[in-house]
Amino acid sequence: MNLYPYLKAIESGRPINATRFITLLNNEHVNFDSLGVAEFVRPERYFIRISNYGLFDKLLAKYAPSRSRIHAAKQGNSHRHSTHSAYLTAKFGLKAQTHIAIECSPEKAPEEMSNFDHLTSVILIENSDCFTFSEDFLVAMELEDIGVESLIIFSSGNAITHKQTQRFLSQFEKVYYCPDYDLAGLEIFETLQKQLGDRIIFTMPSNLACYHGYCQKPDKQKQFIKALDKAHHWKFAELASLFSKGLGFIEQEIFLGEEYE
Repeated sequence: MNLYPYLKAIESGRPINATRFITLLNNEHVNFDSLGVAEFVRPERYFIRISNYGLFDKLLAKYAPSRSRIHAAKQGNSHRHSTHSAYLTAKFGLKAQTHIAIECSPEKAPEEMSNFDHLTSVILIENSDCFTFSEDFLVAMELEDIGVESLIIFSSGNAITHKQTQRFLSQFEKVYYCPDYDLAGLEIFETLQKQLGDRIIFTMPSNLACYHGYCQKPDKQKQFIKALDKAHHWKFAELASLFSKGLGFIEQEIFLGEEYE
């Protein structure tokens, strides 16, 4: 949890959970005694009396929500703030040899970001090799007929959830998302689904569960349990079957076959 809500509460003169606040300070290598003193109000609630306002102001500036990528960089981590624009690598049709660069910018309306009609189907491919060999990959995904005249986008993990990218995708009627079959893939789908609704389609081959022998157990068991719960929640029966039989996750490159090794 971020220090900022605690710092704002202290600034406003409201009591806080001092134990939690001190723990967060220690995590950031800041000694509470150098900042102020705690005065008991009621169990787990203390007023914080600041004795070092210079240090307090520095903490407030450092942990305040970033206003821009530049502001976040000055705070020490530019990744705390989303970039201004997003850039997509794409191609039209699974046999295409020419790549397209699409700028997704807040200055442009979604329809101005590319010349494609809103009826064009979009296919998002998670990983670069599957995007490179999209013709064979989309056959495995059972999308070869759709893929002939679709805008195929290299979605590159969580990058596809950028605010401006989602604005761009929102103009199309159908967006097929081809993920890795793991917790991250499901969470990315859920993020996109909040913006795109029924237009986003979680794509999987009809025989997905047959690949259960390639599943790898995640580092943390709770990731698997959470992913299985999500698969059931969305009624992705084939995905739930894959997880249940394989007790783990698979990456989408498995569908390319040995000839691409």
